[in-house]
Amino acid sequence: MAKKGESEFVGAMSPQREWIRENMAKKTSPKTLEIQSAKQVQSKAFVVWDSSQGEYRNGENRKEYKRLRLAEKKSNALQKRLDKRLPF
Repeated sequence: MAKKGESEFVGAMSPQREWIRENMAKKTSPKTLEIQSAKQVQSKAFVVWDSSQGEYRNGENRKEYKRLRLAEKKSNALQKRLDKRLPF
């Protein structure tokens, strides 16, 4: 059974057909290969923590930090609602 895009042949292919198939095959130009190799990174990335962004949060205290952050957001939202309330 032939793959998608190919047909089954009975007997040998004609020389003209072989030449056509050979020349119709997709080829990557040397210039394209040069551009691709120039874009590839030769070094590996590594993480540097910038202490100006605050404390580094790792998995150990993640739950606690999340709980504190949620509590802070709730209190901020409540304070905002109270500030918007009309004075009586």
